[in-house]
Amino acid sequence: MIRVISVCLILSFEICLAASLKPSQEQIKILSRAIDLVFADSFSRAYELIEEMPAADPERPIYHLLYGSVLHAEMLDSEDFAREKRFFTHIDSCVNYLKRWTDDNPDDPWGFLYLGSAYGYKSILHVHKKRWLKSLFSGLKAKGKFAKAIKLDSTIYDSYTGMGNYHYWSTVKLGKYIPFLPDNREKGLVELRLAADSSLFSRKPALAGLAWAMIQEKRYKEAILIGKTLLEETCGGRNSLWILGGAYWRTGNLSLSAKYYKMLIDSFTAADNQNYYNLIFCRYRLGVCKFRLGRADEAKAEFEGLLSYDVIREVEKRHKKTYKKARQYLEKIDELLKERKKSL
Repeated sequence: MIRVISVCLILSFEICLAASLKPSQEQIKILSRAIDLVFADSFSRAYELIEEMPAADPERPIYHLLYGSVLHAEMLDSEDFAREKRFFTHIDSCVNYLKRWTDDNPDDPWGFLYLGSAYGYKSILHVHKKRWLKSLFSGLKAKGKFAKAIKLDSTIYDSYTGMGNYHYWSTVKLGKYIPFLPDNREKGLVELRLAADSSLFSRKPALAGLAWAMIQEKRYKEAILIGKTLLEETCGGRNSLWILGGAYWRTGNLSLSAKYYKMLIDSFTAADNQNYYNLIFCRYRLGVCKFRLGRADEAKAEFEGLLSYDVIREVEKRHKKTYKKARQYLEKIDELLKERKKSL
């Protein structure tokens, strides 16, 4: 499942001549196209675009960052991390180069922006694999590199996507465990809005991050507005569907929540290489919506459907509670249907 945070995509090209990694206007256009493809779930086309990039440096650091970022987004979208080693191969290659680059070019904010992005991707993936200590270390490194980029040039608004997500979610996730941690939620929201308004190529990732923060803040109208904007701009991309389904679920609007979870089910069903994790989640929520809307037969079909998938052990383990709750709903539905038959 895609959770935003996912997805501060920092994509660019190889080294330019002026000892800076700043992309040209033409490069920004192609870069933005790559982000559009990712947000439209067109990962294969995004990879094709990457392969067409010119190789100005034999180590191709930004190629590896770009490839790793798309792979990162695809893994989070599918909840399938089988290609984790390939991801780290690309990202670590990029990190090793960018560390040398920033040492040699300490006044280039773009080098720090890209390095922060690479560490950010690592941190998010470690979270999904529940490697909390590694995630914390990578997250702190990402924050430090983004801060350095902003210190060198406060108008590099793409850096604020990473900083905003860090400031907001570190407070939300760690605040209850670290009592003296400063509350940086509002600061994070301001930074995400700034990135959404003014960044060169991070508008969509910033909007997605802002939408999930709005859901966390129970500011559902704003989250829904962002979700509908992304829905239109990405032609129904799954990022927008997750936002809308989740926001309407939280508001209790089960009819509209069901609509978007059904759209997600259709989208994932049409996608290749499914491990069924997302389909199980979406069909469970759709089943709950149908049950609470009084459509027991339709709810039963969803619960039985999610229990019928032949899944790998890891998916089964992660959905252990989902399976249990689905079976409990089926018991309720069977009792309800029996009562209905008696009353006829």
